[in-house]
Amino acid sequence: MTNTAATSEAKTPAAAEPPKIVLNQAKRRFETEDHEAFIEYKMRNNGKLMDLVHTYVPSSKRGLGLASHLCVAAFEHASSHSISVFPSCSYVSDTFLPRNPSWKPLVHDIKSSI
Repeated sequence: MTNTAATSEAKTPAAAEPPKIVLNQAKRRFETEDHEAFIEYKMRNNGKLMDLVHTYVPSSKRGLGLASHLCVAAFEHASSHSISVFPSCSYVSDTFLPRNPSWKPLVHDIKSSI
């Protein structure tokens, strides 16, 4: 009985640990350390706008919140570098932003540039 409790407790901290997301500037994407999940971007407007164009998580890792972690890394980078974000990727625009409205102030308003 003691071994079962110890095993459960040992698994809890590791499961709660967020994945490490790294910036791969050569490939223009934020990715997991194992390079399997990523969010691709294109810089526009002389580096003032980050267009998030595609999010990919392999089927074996779906449901773990990786896409959201990738988005947070991209938005945090944009915020710390005074870059606006344009969410071309449907995951970002249709899922991430509605669930995380605090990031909306970073979103580029296409109407303001017309």
